[in-house]
Amino acid sequence: MGSKVNLNKFIEHVSSHPFEWGRHDCLTFTNSAFEAYWGEPYAQDWIDGYMIEGRPPTARELRKTFKYSTVEAALDDRLCRCNPTKFGSLVTTKKNQRWVTGVALGISIGSRCIFLNKQGMIAINAIDTNGAWVPHEK
Repeated sequence: MGSKVNLNKFIEHVSSHPFEWGRHDCLTFTNSAFEAYWGEPYAQDWIDGYMIEGRPPTARELRKTFKYSTVEAALDDRLCRCNPTKFGSLVTTKKNQRWVTGVALGISIGSRCIFLNKQGMIAINAIDTNGAWVPHEK
């Protein structure tokens, strides 16, 4: 099991950081938050490859680069879906700003989940998520 203290410290540390593609966006935020809780990131290999010449990719460019038709398919390939949502799980929702992937990525902190939008961090009820993932058991 992960460390709630580490995840809470990480969220507190980045809570005032402004949204910035490639530095503090939903992928970089959730990758680091996932690592803070589970001890390892879920998408470190994606971090270097998703920005194209300093800009976020289009949905078509993402599909071509990563060979998945949806974010959920990519996450299913490397993580284990969980239902209900667990503390520290990576989550998706359509109830937040959705960017090019059709969903927003966030991290569960219990009955609420933390997401980024251009104004900063927001909390959404866990019931409003579309999927949740945790690491595969070792």
